[in-house]
Amino acid sequence: MSATSKIVGGAIVGAGVLAVIAYFKNISRAQEQLQVIPTANIHELSLSGLTIRVDALLKNPTGASFKIKYPFVKLEHKDQLVGSSQVSDNDITIPAYGQVFIKGIMVNIPVMSVFSLGFDIAKSLMNSKPIGFNVAVITTVDLGWKQVAYEHKQEITIKK
Repeated sequence: MSATSKIVGGAIVGAGVLAVIAYFKNISRAQEQLQVIPTANIHELSLSGLTIRVDALLKNPTGASFKIKYPFVKLEHKDQLVGSSQVSDNDITIPAYGQVFIKGIMVNIPVMSVFSLGFDIAKSLMNSKPIGFNVAVITTVDLGWKQVAYEHKQEITIKK
């Protein structure tokens, strides 16, 4: 084997290693810069309880495309868990420099929970006044070589 072929082979291997390192760095940065913008509305208020519909806009401002698991949503009021969504094992691909809108994540709150959490929630619902909740959107980001838990918390106001 000549010296030239050894140099070319080494250069190809080195370039491959650098490409893999750059790819993983871009994917990792994408996970850190993922933006989640949740919105919530009252979907249904009945004698059986309250159903809140949460929509989430996920924005990827980086050049790396990646997959996430369908988000799980928790609602809290005054640091108490009010309700949560169903768990789903579906993958969602977020394109590079793109966004995905996930709509219709339903959170059911039984009527007994609405009244036991506090008089202010029940009173606000009856008087059509806004209610403040903390929304946690939880998912897993698939980086290709590993999966990383991701959680975004935000305070939102729901109006009837």
